[in-house]
Amino acid sequence: MVRARDESGGVLAEAAIVLPLALFFLLALLQLALAQEARLLLEYAAYRAARTGALWNADRERMAASARLILGPTVCPTRLDIVPCPPADRPLLRAKAGAEALRLLSATGGFPGLELEVEEPEGLPAVQELDFDDVGVGDGERRRLLLTVRLRYWLELKVPFADRLLWQAWRTVGARRLPLATRVAVEAAAAGGHYFVPLATTHSMRMQSNRYPAEVPP
Repeated sequence: MVRARDESGGVLAEAAIVLPLALFFLLALLQLALAQEARLLLEYAAYRAARTGALWNADRERMAASARLILGPTVCPTRLDIVPCPPADRPLLRAKAGAEALRLLSATGGFPGLELEVEEPEGLPAVQELDFDDVGVGDGERRRLLLTVRLRYWLELKVPFADRLLWQAWRTVGARRLPLATRVAVEAAAAGGHYFVPLATTHSMRMQSNRYPAEVPP
């Protein structure tokens, strides 16, 4: 009987150690899976932004709106009190609500939110139109038809317990590369219980013609 009680106590002690660790690893895997889903959506958002820019003369607002709509499901629900989030059984409304929340977040200066950069072409004057299928256009000129879009999306970590620990791990490695103002904002958000990590991607697409000023007809 004494031996049975000793063994029972040992099992309880082992369970008290193993179960919290197993629970943390499960939550961490769930958070990493959500982050991977967001990364895949970010790559598609960059493609949609580049596609929109190719059709609308690299209009940044249209490009950003296209990207935000793709990333909307990863934003809603958010811990930040911005917009009400529809239930999960209404995915289209949920995506639109997330896109609106992302628009409001990005309007504050890029963090937290979505940052969009467009690589500006060099060379020919904007008033000179280049057609992508013109056989007389050289390779150097064709490169000026290329539209390159860079997106940086601040993903909110939402899984309890795992969010803080994963954010601390990222902070040790990646936070030092951020500008000082952004790093201060990230730290302030974390102090309030909102943990964000950056995801970035780039996509390039050839336009049908080079970009032109708004006052110049295509």
